[in-house]
Amino acid sequence: MKIVSSISQNKNSIEAINQCIKKLSNESIHPSILLCYFTEEHDAISIVKQLKQRFPNSKIHGCTSCKAVMTDELFAQQSVALWGFFDPHIGSYGTSIIEHKGSANIAETTHFLLDNAIKDSGRNGELPTLVLLHATPGNEETIIAAIDDFFGTPVPLIGGSAADNNVKGDWHIFTQKGIVTSGISISVFYPSCKVSYSFHSGYANSNISGIATKTDKRVIYEIDHRPVIDVYKEWTKLAMIIGDDINLLEQVTQYPLGRIAGYMHDVPYFKLTHPVRFTHDGGMACFANIKEGEELFMMYGEKEQIISRPQRVIDSVLGYHKCDLKPIGGINIFCAGSMMHIKSHMSEVCHSLNTAMHYAPYICPFTFGEQGRFTGGENAHGNLMASAVLFHH
Repeated sequence: MKIVSSISQNKNSIEAINQCIKKLSNESIHPSILLCYFTEEHDAISIVKQLKQRFPNSKIHGCTSCKAVMTDELFAQQSVALWGFFDPHIGSYGTSIIEHKGSANIAETTHFLLDNAIKDSGRNGELPTLVLLHATPGNEETIIAAIDDFFGTPVPLIGGSAADNNVKGDWHIFTQKGIVTSGISISVFYPSCKVSYSFHSGYANSNISGIATKTDKRVIYEIDHRPVIDVYKEWTKLAMIIGDDINLLEQVTQYPLGRIAGYMHDVPYFKLTHPVRFTHDGGMACFANIKEGEELFMMYGEKEQIISRPQRVIDSVLGYHKCDLKPIGGINIFCAGSMMHIKSHMSEVCHSLNTAMHYAPYICPFTFGEQGRFTGGENAHGNLMASAVLFHH
């Protein structure tokens, strides 16, 4: 068993993916599953075509990443990256993808995808060790609830919502079976090794909170019966420009809203919600659903906390094991907003992750929503989060 990662900053999509393929081609066998991430400047059709031609028997899964991708080699803007899991003996993997429109029944669609992915793996009737989810933004909470319902017990989950550079919908998700710009894609993992996981916000609770009193899916209109724009500006003390076309993605990374996801030793841990923009009708659009009656906490993240967070996520995975665990490799999911907030420090983040991972290979896209499994066992969707899984003996 082996994991190999590669990355290229070549601006030509075919040349970039071929450079990535070359490193994986040094192995005597084809990878069982390939993960691939690239920025919107690259051509998804050409990249997937090259992967299918070179590795016709490998499963393929991936999505577009915001502005950059990171591996153990480097943090690279306008890049293509590849991660190959060579597990030729008893490991099994399956993928499934579907395009959906706004009227689709998301729960039924998710169950259909899981059934197909398990059939594709050849492991009918068995619970997978891990589910990898890549969807286009909008329905992540419903998808996760459907995944938990399908299995009847929370199977560990990792995922990231497809991203582009400017929240304009220039994103893709894909498997070896197809490429879509609106939909859901799922992989199921039955590896011949152990899998450990962690999912963190890494932000501090400011102890300021209020109740969401008027919402519509991912738009908040009122907190404590007051206009959300007034409340949020008071909480953050930011003099922000109001307007439907104002992108808040980079402006408010330090000030997400938090909701309690669970407790560890009576101490709450949070899933975060990232404001995207103020709407023309006085609302604040977010990258996660907010229900009326939920308590919203003002969260705060210093740059130093965000820079050190990926390493702390890996450290928390390793901390679950009393022995000296040595990873074979891993998958890291990191929020695009957080990345943009600390962009000049991402080489430092890469170095600290390498140290935490014992220099095992990993891949890390920058996404518009992160999915993972909390310490308490809950699968969840959040924003400005960091999610990780490690593969180890």
